[in-house]
Formats: sequence, structure tokens, C-alpha cells
Amino acid sequence: MDSFAAQLETNSIRNLILGLSQYSACLTAGCLPTTNKWRENLMNFYARVSLCRTVNRSLDYVSCLSRIRKYGFGEKDLASTTLDRCLKLAGHFFDLIYYPAECIAWLYEANVFGPNRSSRPFRLTSTLCWLANILISVVTNTLKLIQYRRLLKLQSKSKKSSESVSTLVDLSDMYKCMLTLLSNLCFFINCIQWLAIPGLLWSGKLPVFVVGLCGTIASLTNVVKLMI
Repeated sequence: MDSFAAQLETNSIRNLILGLSQYSACLTAGCLPTTNKWRENLMNFYARVSLCRTVNRSLDYVSCLSRIRKYGFGEKDLASTTLDRCLKLAGHFFDLIYYPAECIAWLYEANVFGPNRSSRPFRLTSTLCWLANILISVVTNTLKLIQYRRLLKLQSKSKKSSESVSTLVDLSDMYKCMLTLLSNLCFFINCIQWLAIPGLLWSGKLPVFVVGLCGTIASLTNVVKLMI
């Protein structure tokens, strides 16, 4: 109990639990017929938890700014390649836009700036920034997997056959990388859906069940990553 309580003290763990609850409700609602009253109840719960997560994420902007300030232009990140630094800087740039755009969109939807004012421009901006960060994560983790594969090949060709593979490759990190890519795929599907741009792939066309399933899988992969 004490360990679990300590974990809940961190914002990321709270967001993870809320996300799993949110998407599980959406998935369950998607399994029910449209005439079932519980479907509407679960979708209302899904919307409320989503709003809670939005407010919770707005508090992350301070830590985001602190992280970006410490990293700067990556001059001190000697262990990373030029491409890695460029990807990190691009991710930081989109983070700088994402958080305030989402917060302003939420304020518009809460009618803080008056009734009947559309939040669409800011909601679209935040979703596009999220999409960009997903793609950056895909590229970053794909490059890592390629590197892991090279190291595994070197190990298999090594004359020291008795030497453990883990001496060259941290298998837990490799598994986390694979889980991150699975999570990215699921969130990419939902991100395109929420862009709601007519004619763009499956944007705005996915059923509730698929949205809930993708979100649940992505949330579970993050839980597994914490356990590895």
C-alpha cells in the first residue's frame, strides 16, 4: 500500500491510471449496443476523465519548460548523435506549442472567452503537435532498434560464445523500445481520428470500440514498461 501510494505521488503515474480508466470505459462502451443506457453513461465517464487529464496535463508545462531549459541546444549531450539531438530539439519545439494550445482550447470549450466561440484552431494545433511528437518517437525508437539489432548480430558472431548477450545489449531497454513503438502505433491511429479532417485517411470515421481498444493497448504498454 505504501509503495502504491508513493507511486501515485508522481504526476505521470496518476495520468497513466486515469488514461487506462478513460480508454477502458471507451472500450467497454464500444462493446455495448447504442440503445444500452450504460453506453451513454460510460461515454460520459470517458469525457469527464478526458477533461480531468487535460487539466492535469496543463500542470506539466512547467516541468516541460524546465526540461527544455536544461537541455538547451544539446551542447552537453555528447552521447547523442547529431540526428538524435535534432529529433530531441524538434520534440521540444512541438512540446512548447502543444501544452498552451491544448490549455487555450480547453478554456474556449469551457466558455471562458464567451459562448459560441470555436476552440477548433487551438485543438487542431495541439493535436498536430501531438502527431508530430508521435512521429518523432517512431523515428527515434526505430533507430534504437536498428542499433540493438546490430549489437545482437555482433554478439552472435563473437568468438566469445559463452558471453551473455546482455553484456552488449540491455534487453529491458530493447523491450521498452518495442513497447513504445506499439504505443506510438495505437496513439497514431487515435490521433488521426481526432484530427477530424475530412478526407484524411480514417479521420473522424473510427468506431468508439476501435478508439477505446487502441487507447487501452497503449496504456497497458506503458504499465508493462514500468514493470520491466
